[in-house]
Amino acid sequence: MSIKIEQALISPRYLAGPGDPAWVTAALHEGSGWSHGHDPLMPRVILTSPDQKTLLRLEPDLNEPWWHLSHRDGRTGSVWNASFGGGTPVELIAAVTDALTDPDYHARKVVDPYRPLRQAGWDAVPNGEFRSPDGRVRGERFNFASSSNWRITATLDPDDPVWHAWFGGGTPPVLVAAFIEALADPEPVRRSHEQTIGLSRRRITLHWQEWPAESAARALPERIEHLAARRTSAPPPAPPTPPPAPRRAR
Repeated sequence: MSIKIEQALISPRYLAGPGDPAWVTAALHEGSGWSHGHDPLMPRVILTSPDQKTLLRLEPDLNEPWWHLSHRDGRTGSVWNASFGGGTPVELIAAVTDALTDPDYHARKVVDPYRPLRQAGWDAVPNGEFRSPDGRVRGERFNFASSSNWRITATLDPDDPVWHAWFGGGTPPVLVAAFIEALADPEPVRRSHEQTIGLSRRRITLHWQEWPAESAARALPERIEHLAARRTSAPPPAPPTPPPAPRRAR
């Protein structure tokens, strides 16, 4: 007889609480090959991409964002930063890191990042603000010097923010679009009993369901296996184009 446990299915997902950080950190390390630093005296996690250009830092701070994603490419001059508050659901952050580590990342194009919002019934003004149907999430896009900055805030009440997300100028549009698509996804997210403590039951829909304990325990390993398979099955990069043969002088 299999053991079953109760898990909560919560919607809207943007008010479901942070969840398990390993959904992001373990997936990056074990599934996408990011290396991690280890400082047992500090309550933080630092992960670095295989090419050493992108850094994820998770550091609890009462007055600052907990999650920081930064990129610097000295060869191309590309620099960008994104940050997420401690209450940001890990599923939303994972959408960004999954897009970033996608082998087809550089080939993906974004035509309309607002499309998933409109399809989900959100109010969205092109190149401007967007709001969730319940008014709990508001997004703003600011254009400075030909680059876009995004600020997204979830609140329980006007003066009670739950989390903030910020994408600085230069952040690849595909990453912002991935966050927005995950934000608008109506699919509930799972949370354990302890992860529902402190949630506003008046603002969310919560249904308890029994799941086989083995199935619940396999969720993260299966996610890691999927990401690892995606990385190892990526086609090798095209060989560099040889330089043209020198022309003979006549």
